[in-house]
Amino acid sequence: MTTDNWVTIAGFTTAGSLVAIGWFVTGHLNRAKEVVLKRLEYRLKALHDCLPILFATGVPFSQPGFAQQLADVRSKFQLYGFADEIDGMERFIAACEQRDLQGSNNALNDLKPLVRKSIRRELNLGA
Repeated sequence: MTTDNWVTIAGFTTAGSLVAIGWFVTGHLNRAKEVVLKRLEYRLKALHDCLPILFATGVPFSQPGFAQQLADVRSKFQLYGFADEIDGMERFIAACEQRDLQGSNNALNDLKPLVRKSIRRELNLGA
């Protein structure tokens, strides 16, 4: 074999390696993107389903079906919320369970801007 043959073999080997590496990197990046998009889809759906609780008026814990809505919202926040959102929701739920209207209003007033900022940040809408 001549030097030209070795150069050709090395060139094909290098090109094949680069193609294989590029294929694996692209696959990894596409999978990461799919996970982020799916997570965002579930999170936004969960937060959207929580809006009736977050923007309830009057005395929410006296409304029929509120306990079931609260249980549903709690599970969604536990699954898809961030730690600070979960803490805020747990404060709200604890106040509702104690039928503390002022405490539940205070917890909601803290939670609403937190959730709003979080959603806007995830959708790249700015502050």
